[in-house]
Amino acid sequence: MLEKEHELDVYSDMTILCVDDETSILKSLQRLFHRKTYRVLIAQSAEQALLIMQSESVNLIISDMRMPQMNGAELLQQVAKLHPEIYRIILSGYTDFESTVAAINLGKTHRFINKPWNNNELLSAVEEGLEKVLLTQENVRLKLIVEQKNAQLKVWNQELEDKVSLRTKQIHKSLRINERNNKASDKMLFNFIAINPNLNGNFARNVARLAGRLADKLGLDKQEINDIRLAGLLIEIGMLALESSICSTPYTLLNYEQKKEFLLQSAVAKQILSPAQHLNNVRNMIVHQYQLINELSLPEELKKSVKILMVARDYCRFASGRILPENLDHIHIRIELSKGNGTKYAEEVLNVLKDHPELADDVILERGITTQQLKPDMLLKYNLYTSNHLLILAEGHEFTQSSIDNLIEYEKNQKQVLSVVIEIP
Repeated sequence: MLEKEHELDVYSDMTILCVDDETSILKSLQRLFHRKTYRVLIAQSAEQALLIMQSESVNLIISDMRMPQMNGAELLQQVAKLHPEIYRIILSGYTDFESTVAAINLGKTHRFINKPWNNNELLSAVEEGLEKVLLTQENVRLKLIVEQKNAQLKVWNQELEDKVSLRTKQIHKSLRINERNNKASDKMLFNFIAINPNLNGNFARNVARLAGRLADKLGLDKQEINDIRLAGLLIEIGMLALESSICSTPYTLLNYEQKKEFLLQSAVAKQILSPAQHLNNVRNMIVHQYQLINELSLPEELKKSVKILMVARDYCRFASGRILPENLDHIHIRIELSKGNGTKYAEEVLNVLKDHPELADDVILERGITTQQLKPDMLLKYNLYTSNHLLILAEGHEFTQSSIDNLIEYEKNQKQVLSVVIEIP
């Protein structure tokens, strides 16, 4: 009941626009959204959509990729130019990554969803998009308030100069803090959450942290350490074009074709990062991260950075069940890494981990327990989601026998095994 009231309060004044040249698709989208509080508009062509946006206030657009005259990527390119505040989602039946990259780069797309879509995934994507629009609107409102305050300060009398100066310093400090926080938040939200909910920002932060520590121990300079940390944060950017099933399945459980598709992420990363010339070193590290170490065709100083990134990445992958279908502890991670010594991993990097195991103490992702191990009064450490990324329980939830029984019943009905991370007293 509270969720419905929240949706009514937050989204009731918002509008989404669905664009597709197929009437049946538009009807399906209308049926999907008919119980939602936001207004739904439809257009059967890109041209009609542009006309609608001239007279209607649209917050989010969902466009098919393949349409006559003007395709979805071209439409979203126009939307990004004329109405940059509109959140952009594209639907496509294409499976090749060139089309994916074209849609993301040309249309500056926020989300890319394959057809036929999963209803829950699409609904979740729309609500995430609308939430981002609301946050942007709030930032604009706050910025306007700050600008108005600054304008007011300029017209105050001379006798208030000391107060004006103090207030201005406070505002400038707040703006600087807000700007730094926004840059960090936007980077993480855009690259790891807003575009693809299958990617994990905590995983990326762990890789970046461990890679930076290894680089420091191996004597890399400050700029090289900063580059390798950023490469760690963006290490999964090429996975934006992958199917969600590939992203969520441990690597050893993928079949041959899925592993080939998994490795396509290097080409996607190259396409996405190429326009950013200042990220050349970061891009090269990410693009070459899955090569054997004796096949790296890079300058020596960059080879060293890539070798560090490989070890940090797979340390965290073993810790979080991304390679094997289980989370390994420190000892077993080092055993698995040693199997690739000299081929997949550089001996000098592995030796640093061997001599300084404390570098990885805080990068092990918390292990979850099963619902059968839950007990009343335990506290949930992180939000608990379904496989479709819908919230089940919010962090801080105090378990009761009733809520535990509900989770167990959910697992039986959905044939899904939940992993629950609890607060350790």
